[in-house]
Amino acid sequence: MTPAEEVDALAKAPLAQQPGTVWEYSLSVDLLGRVVEAASGQRLGDFLAARVFKPLGMDETGFWAPPERIGRLAQALPVDPTSGQPNKLIDVSAQPNNDSGGAGSVGTAADYLRFAQMLANGGQLDGARILSRTTLALMTSDHLGAISPGAGPGQLLLGTPGYTFGLGFMVRQGQGVAGVPGSPGEFMWAGYAGTFFWVDPKEELVAVVMAQTPGPVRTYYRRLVKQLVYQAIVDEPASADRIAPQRRSELRAQ
Repeated sequence: MTPAEEVDALAKAPLAQQPGTVWEYSLSVDLLGRVVEAASGQRLGDFLAARVFKPLGMDETGFWAPPERIGRLAQALPVDPTSGQPNKLIDVSAQPNNDSGGAGSVGTAADYLRFAQMLANGGQLDGARILSRTTLALMTSDHLGAISPGAGPGQLLLGTPGYTFGLGFMVRQGQGVAGVPGSPGEFMWAGYAGTFFWVDPKEELVAVVMAQTPGPVRTYYRRLVKQLVYQAIVDEPASADRIAPQRRSELRAQ
């Protein structure tokens, strides 16, 4: 269906929850994509290409893969090893009727990393300013407050509590509670086909996982990668060579 047809169908569906009471993952980002189209007068893919992909040098990202690139498209296992159910990916071999705001883009790990690094840099990369620092701070803040998280974004992506939701990202609230390592203030999200990224401003860390695992097993591997990354962080002890000359003199004099 077209974006307009999708929004028309959504408008006829009853709400799952009373507004302002429970967080529930939904098609809201698809609706937001349609808002962008209506405000800009462009297809969502064209708008993102002009405002995000091209400025960041994400030359192989879009909503479909042309014939000359389709042979490089990663494939999922035929069957999910956890559920035993067939894995089904979105067909990106031709331009879709709907550039979905919630799922369906395709790209490379290098492109995705540039996008995530832009976020880690406060909204800019290599001279291209995509977001203001204050906008990004708003997006990565707690927007649930007293609203019940329901199953919660952390349960959805990682199978663990300890995360709230901002504007498009789940955000870690504290050092504890979450069953995976990380830092307060880190933010992340994942893709339908199994992709996953996170940004940890405290550790100055950006990670991108480009797995094609659309089934339940993806949750296990997201946790595993997170554990492997954080256990590999080793803080080097201060050495005499790292201490300013004046400070070295003071240490010798003591």
